Amino acid sequence: MNQTEELANESRLVGAAISGDADAFADLFNRYYAMIHAFAYRLTLSAHDADDIAQETFVSAARAIGGFRREASFKNWLYQIAANRQRDLFRQRQRRRDFNLPLTAGIEETHVAGGDGDIADFSPLHAALAALPDDWRHALVLAYYENRNHAEATQILGCAEATVSWRIFRAKRQLKQRLHHAAKRHE
Repeated sequence: MNQTEELANESRLVGAAISGDADAFADLFNRYYAMIHAFAYRLTLSAHDADDIAQETFVSAARAIGGFRREASFKNWLYQIAANRQRDLFRQRQRRRDFNLPLTAGIEETHVAGGDGDIADFSPLHAALAALPDDWRHALVLAYYENRNHAEATQILGCAEATVSWRIFRAKRQLKQRLHHAAKRHE
């Protein structure tokens, strides 16, 4: 299916979902859930939080689909909801004071099969991403992992395009420094 047909099919599904067609919304869910889950994981660096955010994103989308104005693509609308759910999750944790650990404490280790079994491999990139301020990481994830342009990131994050550009610049600079230091430690 070419891109034009894909957009027409999405538009048809969105229109049907807006009209209350549960099957159309289910099709949209099936089409975009993995994408939103991956985005949420990149924002939080936690599979558990990504599960919660992805689910909450679609619950919120189902409740608000009637008000979707089609000014942005449906996909960008979902990204915006997911970014808002992530912010809500962390604000909620801060209010309950359950979020006393640094972000790197919640990072899941990846396992690499080794000679004597599995060994933990704590990725320097993962740690460097976790150390970034949330706003910087969000902009970087949208631009480089989700392939959103700065204008789309602006809509999703609700800030000026210059702010998105500045956040990406600062994030890349900090990542480069952290990865350079990590590489020197492993020499």
